[in-house]
Formats: sequence, structure tokens, C-alpha cells
Amino acid sequence: MLLETGMREEGLFRIAAGASKLKKLKAALDCSTSQLEEFYSDPHAVAGALKSYLRELPEPLMTFSMYDEWIQASNISDPDKRLQALWVICDNLPKAHKANFRQIISFYLSVMNMPVEQ
Repeated sequence: MLLETGMREEGLFRIAAGASKLKKLKAALDCSTSQLEEFYSDPHAVAGALKSYLRELPEPLMTFSMYDEWIQASNISDPDKRLQALWVICDNLPKAHKANFRQIISFYLSVMNMPVEQ
């Protein structure tokens, strides 16, 4: 939904959705309900739910235990070696974290390749 219609919204991840609508969407997602059509017209609610999901994970996507590895890799001055170190760390993420990270990166790359409408 965000890729199909949300990218035309100004301030998509900046402008907050209404609290009651966001709460209702999160409840619908928690129940795995298929009745999400009412939220298709509000990309701010969908973006808000995504941000909330990431914020409320019990452990950060990049994991507490790997924090030092991320910092060490990011401090490597040679760009090729830094990228290689980051790939290794990504590959060592727990399976669920890696799947979430892959989806977020895929979404980001899709957004970055979208033509800008004028």
C-alpha cells in the first residue's frame, strides 16, 4: 500500500496519523484480520504502524548483542572493507531479524528507485 499510493503523500513518515486510527490499525494487525481496507486511504496510519512496530520490538532489529560489531564495522575507514564487514554482520543476524531487515531494505530500495512526480 505504501509503495502503491503512500509515496505521493507529503511527510509520509514525518506526519503522524490520528492516535485512534493508529490504535485501531494496530489492533487489526495484531488480530491478523483481513479487514484492512479502511486503512488503505490513510498512508500516514500505515507508515505510523510500521514505525510503531519497529519501535516496539522487544529487541532492536540489529540486536543488542551485535551492537559492538556494528560499531566496529562502521568505523572501518576503507569503504570496501566496511561494506564487507557489514555484510558479514547482516548474515549473522538471527533469522527473524534478517527477514525483517531484508523487507525494510527492499522497501527502501523500491522507494529510492521510484520516479519523482512533479
